[in-house]
Amino acid sequence: MKRTFVVAAALVALSGCGKSESQKAADDAAVLEIKTQRLAREMVTKHLKDPESADFRNQKGLCGEVNSKNSFGGYPGYRRFIAANENMVAFEGGNMDSTEFNQVWQQFCR
Repeated sequence: MKRTFVVAAALVALSGCGKSESQKAADDAAVLEIKTQRLAREMVTKHLKDPESADFRNQKGLCGEVNSKNSFGGYPGYRRFIAANENMVAFEGGNMDSTEFNQVWQQFCR
């Protein structure tokens, strides 16, 4: 009887040690953000002259800024990007009209 009581008390005590639903949701959201950023980096680096030199910052989901070496071996500065899929990565001042890029950035990256 005493052993049953100890086991039951231990189970009750341990059941309170789990994470709350809101903490689980926050953890899941953080993991999803990390995976999304990693995917965006993979998509962006496929479009760079020197993918190994890529330096990312200010990433939020599939949007962010990247700086990498150009054809001359220099770093020209950070450019904003929006990674839609492997074949469609838009770079600020690159393959998309600047007005259109800014509109998409404001809608999806803020």
